Amino acid sequence: MTGRDHIQKAMRNHSIVYFIILLMTAFGIFALPNMNKDEFPQFTIRQGVVAAIYPGATAQEVEEQVTIPLENYLNGFEFIDKHNTYSISEDGIVYVYVMLRNSVESSNEAWNKIRAGLDLFHKTNLPIGVLQTVLIDDFGNTSSMLLAIESDERSHRDLEQYAKQLCTQLRTIPEMGRIKILGTQREEIAIHIDPDRLAAYGIDQKAIQMSLLLRGIRTIGGNNKLGYPIQVDIPYTSEEEIKQQIVWADPVTGANIRLQDIATIERQYQEPERFVTFYNGDPSQPIHPQRSCIIVNMEMVPGNNIVAFGEDVETILQEARSTFPPDIRFHRITDQPKVVNDSVLSFLKDIIISILVVIAVMLLLFQLRTALVASTGVPVCIAICIGLMYITGIELNTVTLAALIFVLGMIVDDSVIVIDGYSELLEKGHSRWYSAAISTKHLFVPMTLATCSISGMFFPMTKIIDGPLGDFIQLFPYAVLFALTASIFYAAWATPYMATRFIKRQTSAQLSRFEKAQNIFFSWLQQTYHRFLQVCFDKPWLTYTMLISCMLIGLVLMSQRNLQLLPKAERECFAVEIHLEQNASIEQTAQLADSLARMLRVDPRITSITSFVGQASPRFHATYTPQMAKPNYAQFIVNTISTQATADILREYTPLYENYFSNAYVRFKQMDYQAATNPLEVRIQGEDWDQMGLIADSIKQFMAKQPELAWVHTNFDAFTTQTQIKLHETEAARLGITETMLSLYLQSITQGVGITDVWENDYKIPVVLYNKEENNLNNKQLEDIMVPTAYPALWVPLRQVATIVPQWHHASIERRNSVRTITIGADIRGRTSQVDAERKIKKWIGQNIPSTPEGITISYGGLSAINKQIIPQILWSVVAALLVMFVLLLYHFGKVSLSLLALSSSMLCIFGAFVGLTIFQMDISITVVLGIVSLIGIIVRNAIIMYEYAEELRRNQHLSARDAAFKAGLRRMRPVFLTSATTALGVLPMILAQTSLWMPMGVVICFGTILTLPLTITILPVLYWKIYEKTKV
Repeated sequence: MTGRDHIQKAMRNHSIVYFIILLMTAFGIFALPNMNKDEFPQFTIRQGVVAAIYPGATAQEVEEQVTIPLENYLNGFEFIDKHNTYSISEDGIVYVYVMLRNSVESSNEAWNKIRAGLDLFHKTNLPIGVLQTVLIDDFGNTSSMLLAIESDERSHRDLEQYAKQLCTQLRTIPEMGRIKILGTQREEIAIHIDPDRLAAYGIDQKAIQMSLLLRGIRTIGGNNKLGYPIQVDIPYTSEEEIKQQIVWADPVTGANIRLQDIATIERQYQEPERFVTFYNGDPSQPIHPQRSCIIVNMEMVPGNNIVAFGEDVETILQEARSTFPPDIRFHRITDQPKVVNDSVLSFLKDIIISILVVIAVMLLLFQLRTALVASTGVPVCIAICIGLMYITGIELNTVTLAALIFVLGMIVDDSVIVIDGYSELLEKGHSRWYSAAISTKHLFVPMTLATCSISGMFFPMTKIIDGPLGDFIQLFPYAVLFALTASIFYAAWATPYMATRFIKRQTSAQLSRFEKAQNIFFSWLQQTYHRFLQVCFDKPWLTYTMLISCMLIGLVLMSQRNLQLLPKAERECFAVEIHLEQNASIEQTAQLADSLARMLRVDPRITSITSFVGQASPRFHATYTPQMAKPNYAQFIVNTISTQATADILREYTPLYENYFSNAYVRFKQMDYQAATNPLEVRIQGEDWDQMGLIADSIKQFMAKQPELAWVHTNFDAFTTQTQIKLHETEAARLGITETMLSLYLQSITQGVGITDVWENDYKIPVVLYNKEENNLNNKQLEDIMVPTAYPALWVPLRQVATIVPQWHHASIERRNSVRTITIGADIRGRTSQVDAERKIKKWIGQNIPSTPEGITISYGGLSAINKQIIPQILWSVVAALLVMFVLLLYHFGKVSLSLLALSSSMLCIFGAFVGLTIFQMDISITVVLGIVSLIGIIVRNAIIMYEYAEELRRNQHLSARDAAFKAGLRRMRPVFLTSATTALGVLPMILAQTSLWMPMGVVICFGTILTLPLTITILPVLYWKIYEKTKV
């Protein structure tokens, strides 16, 4: 079927065409509220943690005996990204942060392979003292909602029971994934043994412990002849039974000594290693000192509608509020469904505004009927695109919505071009039917080529750029393709017949005053352009000068822009991290965190503060990596009244509180879209720990003096104390004291020894044996404590059988790519360029540390490492986009020279794009790259329309290259001007919304299109003339 045939067939069967369009539009409207929604495409955080627990071992022993074998095991898997996998060895534990390669499609399969061999590896390769080796494969999971449950009246246990009831109800939601309860405090039955009473009764400490431990073990007594198991009664079912437990029978008198005779038994809450506190934003409300707070962390199964998920959760919460006691309160700490709903509604509002802007531009630049005919395609094509996205399972998120805003101007462009050609033929005296069919036929191929070029340019990105950034742009090309495909067919099959019905040839007497004014404007514009184009053709050197000048200006401006691939996130919340000195206790951390929280909550802009003491919150933002639990760390999630309030508070409070406490650093952390723990990192790698430390200290001192840097810190500075007890071999043997016996007793003093559990229905209560000694002992007090011997009633001071040696050593040892590493990290203040800050450090290192000792290297991490990996991919993506366009141009024109000429016009985008970014002082980001690629497509599309007409004039009318280029410029100026106007103004709402993520793309497209327009309609015709001046068709 020829181009004219299918167009005229659609015109003849217009009723069927419009009925199909109506159905597809209605389906798109139906799909809009029902399709899956999210803020961004699903990110895959390909990171997990392997943890191994080795009690009593120092950080160096853990490194040598556990970390290195673990690294060797993990490096045996080909899907492990060794360069980005690192480990932290601490006293008694190691965390290996395992990063999978970006090419891994199924993270679960990779984690299962690691987990399958981990148990055997543990048994055969690690020391016997390593208690457990676990893989935490949900480390990269992002919470969909964090819910705080609190009460001033309920105990921790009661609150936990209510939380479990709520979780049971929440699991009925089909889309619900993992649910975790955090912040629980467990009851325990504490047995405090009194050494004086033991001595009075002449009872051996070891015998008591062994008796309780053996009785606490529940075993199966075997099977009888019928095969039924013989089960011994549960040892303890209540607190009273524990008190009445007979622990000693006097062989002389036969008197029974019960546990309550030698110990105090009480029910208590365990000393918390970590806990959560909720502070509302009302400073007048008192904070109960024992306020209970439990966190429910909910994760939605990926691939579902998170807005609908949030509505289902709210329904269950409403039911819980009506059935739970009134003193139990629920607070949404993080609410991703609300964030997504607000983002989607904001973008939908921007789309509606963009549609109205495009229609308004059409009404200003076209006659009323022409404007209405061209504009009807905008909402129709958007609806059809949404319907196609729904069918193909593409969700509605800010990326796909941004793509729709970007193509709005282009959607109307196709109809504008068709109507412009129709109007030209109509003015020449042709019939409306002929004018519509012929103009559409002539323009269908170049319009289709332009559509394919613009759509096809984005697809290489989805294959070249990997990792989270690749996930981010994955759906953008499909939204563009669906919208522009709908546009091209609407312009070819629906617009021609509508033009014949509503757009007629009019005499000047039939025109309204406004339409006459439009004609006067375009007549003036055409005449002005004619004179300017004549000057360009008369003085080609002027054109070349203008071209080179604009290119140089664009390149200079580009070199002055900072590189920030993903900006800060605009949220109604932020994080606060509190880092105390290494040996700080949980009590000190809690006290400091409470002081800071009370100071912050008086700010009326803050609605709530959730304090996680001794631990980090769950991952509530995809790129915010939580810290591992430790007693000297606390984290807040602070909610505010608006995104502007968040920005203001961060700007005001960061300098005020970062060094407010003498023993801690307070880090105010704005959410961002880049997964860099520290924006700036200097890494020293090698095996000579002392030499590396000297280099690290000098670099840190220099960085600490730089005003643009904050929180300059290193993992080399943290030291921890350790008390080592060395038994006197002869004396200890004489008294029958062994290492195991002494360790068990000291554990009962400092931590307690678990002997059994008591179950009250489904609630487990540990029974823990303590010794009635002060558990917060210094070394001198430790020397004086009495320890049991092998002889009943004989206790001796610890100093008699052992020497106590205090030791200091590094609290942690970091290894990257299996090499010891010292990392100096820092935050960047304000809008300081990370590139400039790093360049300054590199210069200082080059001058002051010109060479490093053999085996020691200096490298850079943070954003620099991320950019180093991503920038080549982005550059190759742009090259691939240009290659796709070149192939399509070559296919269409059949000339390498003309294809290269059309493609080279894309270089004009540099000037307009970077003028806009400079005016708004914006960084180069991934959305800027998307905008530039889009701008390249727009410029090349204009070149195609112009050069197609020039080729036609040379081929059919045998005009010279000069005349053909000049006439093509005059003829195509108006449609190029109109399409540029609609495209540039169509993204105006994206600029006015002022979001840090999408505004740069709007600026690039708007300014790039407007400022490139004069260059396009002057430089392109001159270049065509000069290249083909001596060439015949």
